[in-house]
Amino acid sequence: MGIPVPSADPFYAPVDRPGRPGDLLRFREVDVKSGETCVAWQVVYVSTDSRDRPIAVSGTVLVPSAPWRGAGVRPILSYGVGVHGLGRDVAPSYLMRAGTEFEITMVESALARGWAVAVTDGEGLGMPGPHTYGAGRAGGHTMLDIVRAAPGLGAELTPGGPVLVWGYSEGGRNAAWAAELHPSYAPDLDVRAVAAGGVPSDLLAVAKAIDGGPFSGLGLAVLVGLAHAHQDPALEAVLSERGKQAAARAATLDVTGLIVDFPEPLHHHTVRAEPWDDPAWLTLLDREKNGRHRPGAPVYLYHVAGDLLVPTAQGRELFADYAALGAQVTWADVRAEEHLAGAFAGAPDAVEWLAERLG
Repeated sequence: MGIPVPSADPFYAPVDRPGRPGDLLRFREVDVKSGETCVAWQVVYVSTDSRDRPIAVSGTVLVPSAPWRGAGVRPILSYGVGVHGLGRDVAPSYLMRAGTEFEITMVESALARGWAVAVTDGEGLGMPGPHTYGAGRAGGHTMLDIVRAAPGLGAELTPGGPVLVWGYSEGGRNAAWAAELHPSYAPDLDVRAVAAGGVPSDLLAVAKAIDGGPFSGLGLAVLVGLAHAHQDPALEAVLSERGKQAAARAATLDVTGLIVDFPEPLHHHTVRAEPWDDPAWLTLLDREKNGRHRPGAPVYLYHVAGDLLVPTAQGRELFADYAALGAQVTWADVRAEEHLAGAFAGAPDAVEWLAERLG
């Protein structure tokens, strides 16, 4: 009997009254396809959405089977995955159990250090969606709150222990948001360091850069994700009738489906020739920019030189913004042919940098 997808699995059923951020609502031990021996649990926990409302979010917590032999208590790493799509059935918690999560090697590199790893699905993956792709505040919240929830599992996970945060691309954006939100949203967490790679810190610039190219479908995904996150009718008003049908279909797709099914420029789905220049969208996309709040922990930013999907200038601008705010920030160029390859090429140095911050 196969593993049921989240939409057919009662574990991912909606939660009517979630509770407080960091509350652990459900958990079950599962087998995860990993080269590192570990114990894994799927979890459902409470976080906060873009409108500061409590929401139920799913994810996975993995703990190495070997006892922690480092100083102090076992650290926990909150890891954020890159874009998976908008449909709930591509949740990392499901894909890791099914053995098809392509970012498992990054998780394994942390487990090999003896760290526990918490991987949030984010809002609307696993639990009923669609995924609020691009919503940075919710992304940061979910990465922080899964760490708050993890000690409820026991298993050598201690409240108040050292916390690391890491992600690339969408995961890097969410990690950067976690860094910015941590001092005000989760000051109870001992966040030691944050590594964020390939960060799409300015969604407006990214959307315009990819529009009409091979990744145009991700622009539509941003529109659907943010419109769902913020629930402002003015955001959806930019869609034509045909565009509303496209958006409804996009909300069910994985990242490959988004790219293959929607190769056309975004204006094919909107009532405006330049949809992102709509006043409601300009205001929202400005609010969604990273770099407005000083991170409380050291940050390591890394980016592929000549990145065409997420322009390298975005990473350098974020570095400058954090430096101007007085943050401890480090920059690293990554040698890779393109954006996705940068996730793997940049990972070893990111993990090493994080390990050094543990002291």
